[in-house]
Amino acid sequence: MSAQRAGILHEEHLLLGARLVESALGGLEVASYAGEKDLPSALKGAALADLTGSAYLLASGAGAADLARAALSGRALGVGDAAFEGCLAGDGGLVSVPLAMRTGDAEHVLLDPSARGPVLAGWLGFLAGLEGRGGRAFEGVELEDASELLVALLLAGAEAERVLSDYVSAEPLPPAGAVAPVHLDAIGSLVARLPEPGGSSAQAPAFLVLVPPASARLLWRSLLSFNEVSPVGHEALRELARTSAPWGELLAQDGPCRVGREDLARWGLVRDGGDFVGARALEPR
Repeated sequence: MSAQRAGILHEEHLLLGARLVESALGGLEVASYAGEKDLPSALKGAALADLTGSAYLLASGAGAADLARAALSGRALGVGDAAFEGCLAGDGGLVSVPLAMRTGDAEHVLLDPSARGPVLAGWLGFLAGLEGRGGRAFEGVELEDASELLVALLLAGAEAERVLSDYVSAEPLPPAGAVAPVHLDAIGSLVARLPEPGGSSAQAPAFLVLVPPASARLLWRSLLSFNEVSPVGHEALRELARTSAPWGELLAQDGPCRVGREDLARWGLVRDGGDFVGARALEPR
């Protein structure tokens, strides 16, 4: 088992009795831990997950905003925005619903821990490479796996905000639907507070923490020092994705996924107009 394929935290996972499995994207991911709490129990405190093995992409360069606008059906993001965004195929089928974050004028980060993540990564790679008249349709954009740039950790549950607030002093934690640079003690990180899926207010707070690889083990161990924090694997992550969002059950199914514009609009996943891939093929109902 290579450390590179298992991610920077592989030794930490092994110490916790992790069951590592092959990711659909080719690396290794934590399926579960020995003695892992069930998800409802973990969320009463704070569930901590390493998202290594998930679809985790950085679109950067002059064409990044154009690619995001074409590939994502929701509102156009401003710098510092984070939102769940629909991604449609050309026939209007729902590919997946990644978390999209605009981390700079020419940077978008997309993260999808669901079972649809590999399909999303392949589809975005196809769109990024499309040829138009005279060259690439999205000239000047680079789409890359971001897992070796910043390690993605999810902290979710009733106590997640209180635990994470223990690390901050100068900068506040971002509000729901925002991503911002935050120093967690001395560790410079990007922190996003996830928006409520589909506008629901019943879900426990969830934070995505993007941390430099050199500091990932230190922060991982520090978070687990809280009695309220429990590690969970990707099986629990997918259960969380399935049960916490109105589109979750759809993305847990195999095969094409058809959703009408009305449902997408109700969930906040589609904008007016037809300037995104699949818009013309969307069923009205």
